[in-house]
Amino acid sequence: MTGRFGLLAIPSLVAGLACASASPLLAGPALPSGMEAELLEGFVEVQPDGERWARFRYIMPALSGGAGYDSVQQDFAVLCDAAALPMLDAAAEEVSLVVVSLMDKPLEFGQSDPETIQFFEVFTIRDDRCIWEEY
Repeated sequence: MTGRFGLLAIPSLVAGLACASASPLLAGPALPSGMEAELLEGFVEVQPDGERWARFRYIMPALSGGAGYDSVQQDFAVLCDAAALPMLDAAAEEVSLVVVSLMDKPLEFGQSDPETIQFFEVFTIRDDRCIWEEY
């Protein structure tokens, strides 16, 4: 079971984010890499064991210019703490893990494309903070 949140599911959340920020509606926070990331989608997946995972998938076109994982590594924690957690809180969603994905172009969730650059990191949520999980 997957519940998606965002433009259609939670219009009040999106409206609140638009009022709180002068940046484009789906643009992410300022990132350590200096690159821009735009939210493609966010959703919650219920795992077979009942755990709830949130997935936040971002488009970062600069990745196609040769930026490697090392140049965006610190961006993941910022996207989790400054974007994912506030959206989850506003939507009253409780999850055990947050997965943040960066890709150079849109790609349907679960699909693979050798021409698409993708990186992701996984975080547990403790004390309202994202804690990086090394997998």
